[in-house]
Amino acid sequence: MRIDYNKWKSLEESALSCLKIYFDAHRFIRSNAFSKYFIVSGVAFLLLFTITINLIVNAVNYIETPVTEKSLPLIQKYLNLDVEYIKKAIHTSFWLLKKLIENNKDTIFSFIFLIIGTPFFSFISAKTEEINEGKSYPFQLKTFLKELKRGLSLSIRNSFKQLGILILITLISLIPFIQIITPLLSFITQAYFNGILMTDYTLERKGISVSESERFYKNNKSEMFAIGLGFMFLLLIPVIGWFLAPTYGIVASYLFYIKHQNKGAVIKM
Repeated sequence: MRIDYNKWKSLEESALSCLKIYFDAHRFIRSNAFSKYFIVSGVAFLLLFTITINLIVNAVNYIETPVTEKSLPLIQKYLNLDVEYIKKAIHTSFWLLKKLIENNKDTIFSFIFLIIGTPFFSFISAKTEEINEGKSYPFQLKTFLKELKRGLSLSIRNSFKQLGILILITLISLIPFIQIITPLLSFITQAYFNGILMTDYTLERKGISVSESERFYKNNKSEMFAIGLGFMFLLLIPVIGWFLAPTYGIVASYLFYIKHQNKGAVIKM
């Protein structure tokens, strides 16, 4: 298979260029007193992370026995298999599920936070555009519900896509030596989808349809990855990153879209 080095170089340059937008986001946030919003996302992250992961693991442990007991008669009805063999198969399935949760707990938590945090992300995105373009976005229940519906739909749909990819990566990690690269694959996958989610709030408010948005993402894969990568890098900063990442990610994705659509756009810092 022939590798197109020029294409890879172009993607790399696009990603690095887009990462620089976080410096613009930093100046925008400082100039427009956005730091007050950090506390909202930070406290939410701290509370949700502590609660949700423990709840998920405990729930899986809790349902393993009843699921096994109820599944045995049904499986034996259609498959002539030994009871112990079936029990081992079910136990293995739960072991894989726990392994998936253990290896991707940060990713799973991000799914939950990005879904629950939709109203907050929508607010930050609208506030950024309001300041930069001088437009007023007074609260309207109909508009808010529309943004919330699309945001939740995209979050849930992308979460299932990511989950499918991560299950595949988890299975691949069971292969000796290949498991070395699986954390990187998981990180890349999550970064790309996070970039899409951060950017979609701007696209929805601009009246861009879902199908048009999907074309935009496909045409700007490296940029979506870079936006998500910046978001992920901030999250890696212990505790502090939880306060910074959501607001920085939303602001950076808006600034990227504006610069992408109009090279001469003015960004108010």
